[in-house]
Amino acid sequence: MNGRRDPSVLVLFSDTGGGHRAAARALIGALRELEPSVRVAACDPMIGEGSLIVREIVSLYPAIIQKARPIWGLIYHVSNTPPTWTALRAAYGPQVRRVVSRKIREADPDVVLSVHPLVTSPAWSAIRRSGRSRGLMTVVTDLVEFHRAWAFPHVDLLVVPTRSAWQEVLAYGVAEERLRLLGLPVDLRFRPPAPGEREALRRRWGLSEHRRTVLVMGGGEGSGNLLDQVRALAAQPHDWQVIAVCGRNEQLRGRLSRLRLGTQTVVLGFVETMPELLRAADLVVTKAGPGAIAEALATEVPLVVTGYLPGQETSNVDFVLESGIGVYAPRPDELLDAVRRLLAGDGTELRKMAERAAEIAHPYASLDIARECLALAARNLAPVPKLPGPSISNRSLIGRLRR
Repeated sequence: MNGRRDPSVLVLFSDTGGGHRAAARALIGALRELEPSVRVAACDPMIGEGSLIVREIVSLYPAIIQKARPIWGLIYHVSNTPPTWTALRAAYGPQVRRVVSRKIREADPDVVLSVHPLVTSPAWSAIRRSGRSRGLMTVVTDLVEFHRAWAFPHVDLLVVPTRSAWQEVLAYGVAEERLRLLGLPVDLRFRPPAPGEREALRRRWGLSEHRRTVLVMGGGEGSGNLLDQVRALAAQPHDWQVIAVCGRNEQLRGRLSRLRLGTQTVVLGFVETMPELLRAADLVVTKAGPGAIAEALATEVPLVVTGYLPGQETSNVDFVLESGIGVYAPRPDELLDAVRRLLAGDGTELRKMAERAAEIAHPYASLDIARECLALAARNLAPVPKLPGPSISNRSLIGRLRR
């Protein structure tokens, strides 16, 4: 008798910043939530398992965004022209394809799910060489505008987070029937606090239960002007308290820990407790990273955006302002003024921002995307090979045994 096996998904990401890995983890969790029997493999075919030259080039990204953002803006815009992008894809694509092909042989996925723009095209090439039908799905993890590498036209499904992103992909030539507007995937742990939970979480980090709390963060790599931001918010005594998350930037964490501050401040490094930290906060100070914005939306916490990465994050500032979920304060003195205003009095403006965040958030985007992925897997599911029936002599033996 022919049967059908459990669905299998290969998730492709790369550790160029924390957002791609976070999206991959969120989708893996959602897939297993919806279908516990699903087989999921994850692969970073660039930094984690890529060739030496690809690893060396791509691993420059964290240093560039921390120390030379204008250079990144130049790289982004130059590479986003058709001739340059074609040349880059020809240079690195075959090396990434070989890694993906190996993972396809090992995992035999029904769907290859990409959350990084540079791996989708090589994944398509690997699928074509794999010997059977497999789905290819891309989840865009930028918010409004993005690199043309995301808009690979041969995917079966391409998920975008906003209406602006939908229009952007159409302009790049992707067929509308391949698009889904489902939001940006975040971990299902990101949610608004339950009654009394905010106070309990503050106690966990040794903070005052009832004092307004500002969460300051610089992404997975601790980028942005976080040192000056914390100085602006905490050097002098204030009515609020601060949590500063430095990510993997241990040098920054050390410098912050040595500061003598007038406002109570907790300094943390890379954390796995960001959902809880957001639920403990009244206000988030961050650069305009798409993941940070989506996580704040899901938790219904207003934002103070202090900067952006030139290129894919430029329009995210406009998104925050036009959506009414936060303010823009690029200089430390502007940041201090914004926090004072938002936390003053009964917090009417802050409350309106939180309400607006609740209206536009996609807190269950991960589940919606996982549902589409499983449906695509079902259309490409490999049948279990039919076992040969017993021979005539074996049938006689089986008959005698039954008697």
